[in-house]
Amino acid sequence: MTQITGKVRREWVDSSEFHPLTNVEVLRNVHTGIEGETKRGSTPVLLLDLDSTLYHVESRSHQIIREWIDAPESREHASVRERLKSLLPEHLGYSLTDTLTKFGVSVMDPAVESALKSMYKFWGRRFFTNEYLAYDRAYPGAPEFVQAAYELGAEIVYLTGRDEPGMGKGTHARLVADRFPIDRPRTRLLLKKSFELDDLEHKSAAADVVKKLGSLVASFENEPPNLIALSDIFPAAMHVFVDTVMSDRPARPRAGLYRITGFE
Repeated sequence: MTQITGKVRREWVDSSEFHPLTNVEVLRNVHTGIEGETKRGSTPVLLLDLDSTLYHVESRSHQIIREWIDAPESREHASVRERLKSLLPEHLGYSLTDTLTKFGVSVMDPAVESALKSMYKFWGRRFFTNEYLAYDRAYPGAPEFVQAAYELGAEIVYLTGRDEPGMGKGTHARLVADRFPIDRPRTRLLLKKSFELDDLEHKSAAADVVKKLGSLVASFENEPPNLIALSDIFPAAMHVFVDTVMSDRPARPRAGLYRITGFE
């Protein structure tokens, strides 16, 4: 049996070592790094994840749960349905299981387990679609931070685990609506070619694109495995952990990382 040496979630955060800087100091250092590369005549690159990094996606899940409550699928799960009517976006966790647990609902209860299966099926048909991206909201300050980086000369690369067939149009529309730099020289959106492609594989492969564009100044990610993979490939860059929500995929603890809780 293979031993998993990685840590998960808060255990990973506690086991890693981050520079003791405030949000403002980290963001300012990124802009300073971009300025420095520009003055040296090289092209600075800024690599940005979307979900739970630039975008608050809990409102997307919240909308889907509200629709499940009103849908025929929830009728046989009356007790869970009634309990969730008071659910607010801030109650949501990374997954539906996290959400119910955080909301004080025991997922070990057979009735809750049955409702959860119904919810996951309903949620899965909607969450990864263009239509529901309309409910996403950019984190306060994120568009302004990226715009400032662009004006300083950075090549802006949005690197996301969203897939082009199912979420490409909605992602593009959301970036435009929220005034992130897009559809201009020095901006590009890298989506997965298919839903089935593994996120980590997709993001690791994107390193070849980044290397051709210029010098990576910083990457921003909420998922530790992705952040560690990028830091392995680009050890000289700043790698910023956006401490919002994350999956329970294990990752190796790392020293020398940066950490923010928001862009304001």
